[in-house]
Amino acid sequence: MEMIYILTLYFAARLLIGFSRWSLAADAAFITYVCWALWGATPLALLALPFYLGIVAVGGGVFRHYAGLASALSLSGVYLMFQQAFYLKAFGFVLAILSPAALFPTARDKGSLEGFFRYLVISAFSSAFLFIGMGQRGSPFGEAFLLLAAALELGVAPMFLWVPDVYGRAHPAGLAILASLPKLSAAFALLAIKPAPPAALPLALGALSMLIGNLGALTSADLRRVLAYSTVAHSGFALFAYSLSPGVTLALVMADALGKLGLFYALAAGAPTWSNRVLAIHQIGLPPFFGFWPKMLLVLITAERLGWAPALYVLANVVLVAPYYFKLMDRMPVGRSGVPPLVAAVVVILGLLAPLWFIYHISSLL
Repeated sequence: MEMIYILTLYFAARLLIGFSRWSLAADAAFITYVCWALWGATPLALLALPFYLGIVAVGGGVFRHYAGLASALSLSGVYLMFQQAFYLKAFGFVLAILSPAALFPTARDKGSLEGFFRYLVISAFSSAFLFIGMGQRGSPFGEAFLLLAAALELGVAPMFLWVPDVYGRAHPAGLAILASLPKLSAAFALLAIKPAPPAALPLALGALSMLIGNLGALTSADLRRVLAYSTVAHSGFALFAYSLSPGVTLALVMADALGKLGLFYALAAGAPTWSNRVLAIHQIGLPPFFGFWPKMLLVLITAERLGWAPALYVLANVVLVAPYYFKLMDRMPVGRSGVPPLVAAVVVILGLLAPLWFIYHISSLL
């Protein structure tokens, strides 16, 4: 397998280079190679952007030099999930979700260490669900467990309590990467493994998660818990879309991953006011930012395939996101860190390019 040899060369290069600006170049080069290798399975040119940003996602702490390595290994896990062998899919899932999570306790504070061990327990259950599903592949029981493996990692209700618990106690420096790359990897698992449970299961879990996440965010005061419950709500949007259009699921998770990466980094190090506002508005789903397009498409696809009543329910939950993000943008710390402005620029550029993708999907509904 060619990937094994390239991965070995990458590790050798990282050992020789050590931790310097050239190590970032090696990380970016390897991520680019994995994107090229994955092109036949799924177009990843834009979808791999959070993994590139993950290289600088940890601004400080004892593990800050390992962020690029963790991003590269996580994307390697995504590559393995798209292979045919079941054992490679299972190993890829574990590698994709745990590699970036290893950076979680970078601040070495008590809350982050406690949150890290709690997350390891959740990931162990998620992996167990995946193995059970693989063993029962083809049966409704097995397919449901495959979906639940990704849903647990995403933090979907009713399996969401770990999200506010872990996010609420940990340092934002580690959350910047935990709230983005493992979530995106779980969304890739849905596309790579393709669980086929009864259609009502993802719809019900997604609808419940939207409501619980929004209500939790509206009633929380701590900014980390607001963002935690926002993750629950956005994961609900994504899982609800899975039965309707898996591509929209991935776009929804990608949009949330970008926003959370920038906002948690801003919480840790401060950021210019304009970038905090752009990221918050992107999370709300207002044009012209990238977050608007997948949410709009979700509402339209829901109306076309399920009817206007479910579409109005989804739209109401999209609107409920606005109050707590408008409140959050005024409370974000101001500073000079460069990562949140970089992420803000990415969501602006993707938002301007997204109409082409949006028009393609709309034409397929006509």
